[in-house]
Amino acid sequence: MRFFRKTILAASIAAPFCASLLQAQIQARPLVRFEKPSRFTIGGGLLMSQPKGDFSSYIDNGFGGDLYGLFRVDQMGALSLRADVGGLQYGSETLPAPSVFGGRLGFEVETTNSIFWGAIGPQIMIPVGPVRPYGNAAIGVMDFTTSSSVRGRDNYGDREFASTENQSDNTHTWIFGGGVYIPFTGRMKLMSLDIGGRYFTGGEATYLREGAIRDNPDGTITLFPSHSKTDQVTWHVGLSYNIPLSR
Repeated sequence: MRFFRKTILAASIAAPFCASLLQAQIQARPLVRFEKPSRFTIGGGLLMSQPKGDFSSYIDNGFGGDLYGLFRVDQMGALSLRADVGGLQYGSETLPAPSVFGGRLGFEVETTNSIFWGAIGPQIMIPVGPVRPYGNAAIGVMDFTTSSSVRGRDNYGDREFASTENQSDNTHTWIFGGGVYIPFTGRMKLMSLDIGGRYFTGGEATYLREGAIRDNPDGTITLFPSHSKTDQVTWHVGLSYNIPLSR
């Protein structure tokens, strides 16, 4: 009986020290520890476009977004290979559906004018400091698409009943850009705010501007396409995330 009392007393005295030691070990050795950033970064954000030159005579500013991936050639990221995909809408209009669709009230034709692109090229960056400037260049392809869809309401709610592509063309583009990464701290240290701009020196393309489709009384349509070089500047703000290595 005395043995058990001594054992309980010793355990009660040692317990706080054991708990403190265990807590220190847990804090020093977390269950998951990020050793260092990997060579892969993903990012994206919102953007606004401003057409330049002859292009600005036909279309207005556009709004959209882009996504990109980076592979760091060196571990720090001074030189990376970058791939982009993006898209924006530079015009839209909604009109009552013509009688060829049944003449039912509530039916509308929605037309959107869009630009999509994909590009690849190098990026250089100053990889240290609270603000990290970067510059990039790329070669890519831009696609100009105008499409229309008939929308209306039936017993099942709002629906799209038909769609068509009115005009589509593509051209090459050289892209030159730059900006800054502003890294976050603490638990979000693998993320950065990304602010910058890019200049697209686009080739010539045929496209439709807003209002370039006329509905005829017989149900057909007449297109009034425009043709020019497609230079534009895009301004973006978004986030980047460096995929971590973990053990």
